[in-house]
Amino acid sequence: LPVQIGRFLVRSRLGAGGMGVVYAAHDPTLDRAVAIKLIRATRGGLHDSEDTGRLLREAQALAKLSHPNVVSVYEVGRLDDQVYLVMELVRGHDLGRWLGKEPRSWDQILDVYCEAGRGLAAAHAAGLVHRDFKPSNAILGADGRVRVLDFGLARASAQGDEGGPPPDLELGDSASMSLDLRLTRTGTVLGTPAYMAPEQFLGQETGVFTDQFSFCVALYGALFGEPPFPGNTFLALCTAVCAGQVRTPTPGPVPDHVVRAVLRGLSVDPAARWPSIDLLLAELTHRPAAADGAAAVFGHRGPQGRLRQRLAELRRGRGGVALLEGEPGLGKSHLARALADEAAAAGV
Repeated sequence: LPVQIGRFLVRSRLGAGGMGVVYAAHDPTLDRAVAIKLIRATRGGLHDSEDTGRLLREAQALAKLSHPNVVSVYEVGRLDDQVYLVMELVRGHDLGRWLGKEPRSWDQILDVYCEAGRGLAAAHAAGLVHRDFKPSNAILGADGRVRVLDFGLARASAQGDEGGPPPDLELGDSASMSLDLRLTRTGTVLGTPAYMAPEQFLGQETGVFTDQFSFCVALYGALFGEPPFPGNTFLALCTAVCAGQVRTPTPGPVPDHVVRAVLRGLSVDPAARWPSIDLLLAELTHRPAAADGAAAVFGHRGPQGRLRQRLAELRRGRGGVALLEGEPGLGKSHLARALADEAAAAGV
């Protein structure tokens, strides 16, 4: 355990992955807790200045990205043959653990995952591609806000990803490989098989459509309780994904327009997916007209009724403040946006 990285005092090790190690640390200058990720820039075990330069450029781009649903990067630096990122320290649960804590309704799941989707959309707008989105790479903080993190695979989309041959795998390797572990070839991390798009399996060019596919894989699994593609080995999963063998979603409470939106995002051909993740999110959060002609909103009927009553009072000239609070993931954001639309339409 290093004692110090730059001016930061290391407190503990938080975790490690294929791209490096994450530590909890203290910034004595600003007197705040931070997370520091050390990313190795090596190729074949040897220091590679080209890799280091690329990682620095990507880290600097991340540091310029400011969005509520993306973990904040405060500082970027070098330590010997490693690049380090100093980030906000977020306490909470990743989306996989959040799902496993207790049963969640479809609208709770959609509300939380769409926040993660907005983080990806912000990264895309800044010219960055994540390339390894999965539930463990998004965290629901104790403050109720979702943040996308671990951009260790991010690559400036303007530079493109030329792809390359798929990794050389022996049949025995593919049979025993964990589909939740990152897959690499020398000098490159390709992604996590359980969430990889066809173009990643085939070593083709990746981009924003790749993130959209991974997001839809994660959302499908959260909504329906099983992955969208069959296959318990690398080769079986690769075959199913590249052939577009999507499982038929189990009938249930999830609205048809949400199911259709997710399935489109799982198209084999990137051009057949949504033109952008913003449009996918717009469709996912679309509120079809209810049978009585009123807007159907997410959330619970009780809060809806009370807030509409408060809006009616405001229209009659009675001032006041409406406070909407509750456990993260209850659908508060959707409910607030829907009621704000109604208020605007009513001239409040």
